[in-house]
Amino acid sequence: MSDNKTESLQFYDYLCQKIGSKEVVRARRLLFISNDFGSNHIQISSGSRGEGLDLNGSDFDVMYINHYYMVYGTRKYAAKDQTCVIQLVMDTEETQPCFTYLRLLNNYNNLQKPFKHVFFQHNGSYILSSEPYKQQLLYISQQQCKCPVLSTIHGPCLSTNKDNYDMAVCLKCDHWIYQARPWISRPRSKWPSSELITKISSCGVLFVPIGYKGSVNEHLQWRISFSVAEKILIYSFSHTQLLCYALLKILLKEIVDRNENVKGLLCSYFLKTLMFWISEETETSVWRPDNIIPCFMACLQRLIYCIEYSTLLHYFIPENNLFYLRFNSKNRYTLIKILQNSYEIGVNIFSSSETLHDYKRFSSNITRSICKNTRLMKEIAEFYFPFQPPFKNVLRILHTMLHHCKIGLSKSIFSFNFSYANQIMPNALPHIYNPNNKQQYKNYKHDLSQLLVGLHSDAVSGWLKLASFFYVHQNYFASIAIINYTLSKFTDDKILIGQLSFSEITFSANQKYDLTLMTQEKLISILKTKTIIKVIFKAKSSIIPTELKLDVRERPLNFEPVTFAHFLHFLCYFHLQDYTSCWFCISQLLQTILKHESSKEKADYKMWITLGIAYQMLGLRDLAKTLFCQIAQNDKYNLTSAAFRLSRLS
Repeated sequence: MSDNKTESLQFYDYLCQKIGSKEVVRARRLLFISNDFGSNHIQISSGSRGEGLDLNGSDFDVMYINHYYMVYGTRKYAAKDQTCVIQLVMDTEETQPCFTYLRLLNNYNNLQKPFKHVFFQHNGSYILSSEPYKQQLLYISQQQCKCPVLSTIHGPCLSTNKDNYDMAVCLKCDHWIYQARPWISRPRSKWPSSELITKISSCGVLFVPIGYKGSVNEHLQWRISFSVAEKILIYSFSHTQLLCYALLKILLKEIVDRNENVKGLLCSYFLKTLMFWISEETETSVWRPDNIIPCFMACLQRLIYCIEYSTLLHYFIPENNLFYLRFNSKNRYTLIKILQNSYEIGVNIFSSSETLHDYKRFSSNITRSICKNTRLMKEIAEFYFPFQPPFKNVLRILHTMLHHCKIGLSKSIFSFNFSYANQIMPNALPHIYNPNNKQQYKNYKHDLSQLLVGLHSDAVSGWLKLASFFYVHQNYFASIAIINYTLSKFTDDKILIGQLSFSEITFSANQKYDLTLMTQEKLISILKTKTIIKVIFKAKSSIIPTELKLDVRERPLNFEPVTFAHFLHFLCYFHLQDYTSCWFCISQLLQTILKHESSKEKADYKMWITLGIAYQMLGLRDLAKTLFCQIAQNDKYNLTSAAFRLSRLS
C-alpha cells in the first residue's frame, strides 16, 4: 500500500474517533429521527446535530410545519375543499431566486382576527408577511405556551439567548415547485441516484419566514427552503464524504473565523452546497477511506475557486448565486490567502484547531481507548431528550419500530423511545371524573398497562411514575414498596440523560468500567439498567400527586429523581399518619437537596418547593413561608407555585 493511502487510512481512523464512527453518527441521527417520528406535529430535526455531527459550535434546529397554512406552487393545484386551511400561492414575479411572496387565496374577510394581523395588501392582493408572522409566534410562545426560553428572533427562527437552539415554524408545499424542476433531470454522475431524486421530489418544499436581505419588501417575503431534501442528501453521503464535510466546517469555524476581517463571510450552508456540487460531479468510488486526504484537498481547492470567482450556485435553484456581492476585493483576498495557506500545509493545518489539535501526521498506532458502549452511551446522554409536546405518537413509533428498524441500533433506540412514550401517556392525558365504576376501572387498567411498558425506558423514572400512580389511587403501601426498590437503584454507575443541554458528558471511572463489562449486552438492556431520566409531569396529568398540581399548571415540569422519590415517600407516610417516618423522609430530602447545592448541578427551585410543601403539611408554617419567600424572590419567570403558596400562607 502506498504511503498516501496509509496516511489517509490513519487520518480516517483518527477522524472516526474524534468526529464519530459510522455507528456513532447513525446513533445520533436515530435519536433525532425517533423523536421526530414520536411527534404528533410534523417535526424535522435539522442543523449540524440533526445531520449527525457534533462539533464545537454545532447548532440544533427544529422545524415544525404550521398546519393552519397550505402553500401551492400555482393556483390550479389548490384544493377546493380545504375550508379549514388558509391557502396560499407562490408569487415570484418580483422576488430574487429562492424567495417568494405568499398570496392569500381565501377570502380575507372570512379569516379569524389573529390571522388577519399577519396579512398585508401588496399589488392588490393580501400577502402573508414573514415579520409579523414571527412576532406572533414569539408572543404565543412566551405568553400562551409559557416558554420563556425562546426569547429572541434569529433570522427565520425563534431562539434561545445563547443561540444554541433554534425553532422555525415553516409552511409547506406538498409538490416539488417548478423553479426546482430542472434539478430532477439535469446531467450528473451517479449521485444522487434516481431513487433518491424520486424520494426527494416527493417531499415537496418548505417556506421559512425571512425575506431577501436589502429588499424594500423584505418583511413580506419568504425563503424557499430545501431542508428536507438537503437532510436526505447528507444522509446518503458515504462516511468519507461526511468526514470531508466536517473537516470543511472545522476549518471554517476554528481556523478561518479566527481572522476578524473575514469572520462570518462563509457559513456552513455554503460548505454544504459546495459538497453537493462536488458529490454530483464526482464518481462515488472516489470517496474511500484510503483517499480521504486527496478528497478533502479537492474540496478545499474548489472552495478557493468559488471564492476567487464569487460563484457558488444554489444546488436546487442555480439562478441564485450565493456568492453574489458576498465579498469585496479586500476580504476576498484575505480569505483566499488563508485558504491557500491551509491548502499548502495540508491536513496538518488542523494541528492548530481545537477539535483535531492532537493529530500526528505519521501516527502508526491510533489507540481505541473508548469502548463502543461507552461512546454510544456518551452520544445518547448528550443527544437524547424527553419529548416536550403533550404526548408522543405511540402508534407511529411502534409502526416504525416494527416495519423499518432492521438493525440492532435502530431497534434499541426506537424501543427505548417507545417505552418512554408509554411512560408519559398516562402522565399527559387527564381523566375527566366519571362516577361510573366501570369507566374508572377501565382508566385504571389502561394507565397501569402503559406505565408497566414504560418501566423499560430507564432504571428509575418509570418506576417512580408507577409509584406516583399508586399514590394517586391511595395504594400507599404499593407506592412505598416501589419507592424503596427504586431508591436501591440510585448507584454511582447510573448515567443521567435527557438534559437537552448538549453539554460535554464525562463518565466516571466506575461508569466506564461497568460499560466495558457490558460489551456483550444489547444497547436497549444497557439503556434500561444504566440510565436515569428526570421525572417529568405534564400539565393536568392524571398521575401527578395532588400536592404538586399547582406547580404543573400550564407547562411540563421535571423533578430530580432522588428528590421526588423522598418527597413521594413522605406523602405516603403522611397519609398513613406515620409521622416518625415522615421526619426521616424530610431528613433524606434535605440531605439530597444540600448535596445538589454543593455540587456543580446546584439544587433547583423545585427541590426546595417539595421541602416547603412537606413543612407546610406538618404545620411548620414559618419554615414553609421562609422557603417559599426565598424561592419567589428568585423565580424570575414565575415558573413555580412559590408566590401563590406564600400568599395563601400569609
